[in-house]
Amino acid sequence: MLKIIINIGDVATELMTDQSLSFDAIESLLNRAVQSTVQSYLSLPTEDRLAALGLDTSDDDEEDEDDE
Repeated sequence: MLKIIINIGDVATELMTDQSLSFDAIESLLNRAVQSTVQSYLSLPTEDRLAALGLDTSDDDEEDEDDE
């Protein structure tokens, strides 16, 4: 059995098969899964992408405004 799980933040792609696959077929599935995950992640609004990675900068922006 082959199980591929790719996560970027809250976006995940999971593939499973019980078929016997060649190395080239596995590589092709892996490439497709990565492309699909990245494409889904990039379709999120910027704020959601940053928050999913723990890089939410909205608090930093508010602090900068207070300093002025």
